[in-house]
Amino acid sequence: MPYSPVPPQEFVIEEIICKELQDDPKTEWSIALTASLILKHIATYSINLVLTFDEGGVSGHANHIAIYKAFSHLAFVGRIPEDCQVLSLQTISILRKYLSIFELPISWLLPSSFCCIIGPNEYKKAKEAMFHHRSQLLWFRRLYILFSRYMFVNTFRAVPVEKNDVKFY
Repeated sequence: MPYSPVPPQEFVIEEIICKELQDDPKTEWSIALTASLILKHIATYSINLVLTFDEGGVSGHANHIAIYKAFSHLAFVGRIPEDCQVLSLQTISILRKYLSIFELPISWLLPSSFCCIIGPNEYKKAKEAMFHHRSQLLWFRRLYILFSRYMFVNTFRAVPVEKNDVKFY
């Protein structure tokens, strides 16, 4: 399992504002619209690495799953640029999810394309970011901050990309 640290200044985090894509764990997003916005941003910012969700959406969040479906569709039809790699965050069982830092050996031993281990400074920044969204900071999110392994370790799998353009008629 390769590990290569990426300096924070190399990251571009872009928020997409679109009235048709409301943040709601139960709302289904249009895969076509989501895919077109993704492609636009990849091209606009010359993005060569995307970290996204897997088919489980980490917590079953419909918006997260829609993003994965959009990337899967783009990968299947060969629309993701050749120089862009897509990695999806692995959804794990609820038991493993709340083992906190004790889940690290399990993540290290199981196969993945990329493993990201969060240090104390990064944990502090992630915690501060969560506290900036006070309206969403419900009791279960406080438990998440304390016990979720996603606050300490994240494992990703490569999304396979087709090399040929596939045309549907």
